[in-house]
Amino acid sequence: MLDRDTDMAIKKRSATVVPGASGAAATIKKTEASRNSFWGELPQHIMSGISRMVPTLIMGGVILAFSQLIAYSWLEIPADTGILDALNSGKFAGFNLSLLKFAWLSQSFGGVLFGFAIPMFAAFVANSIGGKLAFPAGFIGGLMSTQPTQVLNFDPASLHWVTAAPVPSTFIGALIISIVAGYLVKWMNQKIQLPDFLLAFKTTFLLPILSAIFVMLAMYYVITPFGGWINGGIRTLLTAAGEKGALMYAMGIAAATAIDLGGPINKAAGFVAFSFTTDHVLPVTARSIAIVIPPIGLGLATLLDRRLTGKRLFSAQLYPQGKTAMFLAFMGISEGAIPFALESPITAIPSYMVGAIVGSTFAVWLGAVQWFPESAIWAWPLVSHLGVYIAGILLGAVITALMVVFLRHMMYRRGKLLIESL
Repeated sequence: MLDRDTDMAIKKRSATVVPGASGAAATIKKTEASRNSFWGELPQHIMSGISRMVPTLIMGGVILAFSQLIAYSWLEIPADTGILDALNSGKFAGFNLSLLKFAWLSQSFGGVLFGFAIPMFAAFVANSIGGKLAFPAGFIGGLMSTQPTQVLNFDPASLHWVTAAPVPSTFIGALIISIVAGYLVKWMNQKIQLPDFLLAFKTTFLLPILSAIFVMLAMYYVITPFGGWINGGIRTLLTAAGEKGALMYAMGIAAATAIDLGGPINKAAGFVAFSFTTDHVLPVTARSIAIVIPPIGLGLATLLDRRLTGKRLFSAQLYPQGKTAMFLAFMGISEGAIPFALESPITAIPSYMVGAIVGSTFAVWLGAVQWFPESAIWAWPLVSHLGVYIAGILLGAVITALMVVFLRHMMYRRGKLLIESL
């Protein structure tokens, strides 16, 4: 017994006296680790919200698009006429009237579903950070970012209090409140310690009420004014820039989407594109096209190299991977191009970036519009001016293929590219 106690005392002493590990240094290291952990985990939390938001966008987008197909393609309603106006025109009867009523229902229901995308995003970001206790706070914050509380102002002219609708903070506000609410609920859950018999009170009443009050105050006084100011400025800037602004946006989104083939820059571009799309400020056309151009273009290069140069310019394993990349592209997956980028980044990356920028900008310039956030082929019928959309993809893919073949052939002739024989 004595030996055991002595051994424990020695262990405690050796644990407390560590050369060079003062209390201040340990605190600094802990703070740095916590900071690194926060920035390391944050993208994962955001992607958790985006991945849960996308199904809601898909459901709402498909049903909305179906209503538009019925009304404007099948029933040939004029583009400047709303579905409700068409119903009241008296021009439809029988089966066509039933179809038009169904189109109105689909439009209304799809719009409601689309409106839940941002609250779902905020709820699952908060849930990823603070667990299920943070889910309600995130959802409420996301809902208030799209449907903000009216602002109360005193009108000196009438000597009355009046209300005004603020500019919604939308995606920006949802992102901020979901992160803050998630960490707040996580912190409160750790710090507020109650007896076991009060745990139900804590989880079902105390934490929800405190987090809801925080969301209410933070959104009303800080986040909605700040996010609304940013959104208003962006809308004003894009409106003032007109077509040039839309084209510059398309070029930037296309470049960021293509550069790392599904990597962190691509994800950041997706975050920006989703925010503009869910706010119905700008469509997701450029991003969707830029996702599919690199794999199609690089796959096409494996089919054209010998025809254009008389030589095989790729290693043996890249030829079947080129066909796979093209197939995956039609599923909306750009990662099939990664083997080409890894094998020769100096030829692949500039080629598919130029192709993605040119193809996306070309399609946007000629009027292709896609609000539905999906690049797979099954979503293409929902694109306005589909012919232009496909032409943009083909143009970008051909540019990518020709550039990469030219660059590889030039490097081969200079002896800077070694190619395995088939």
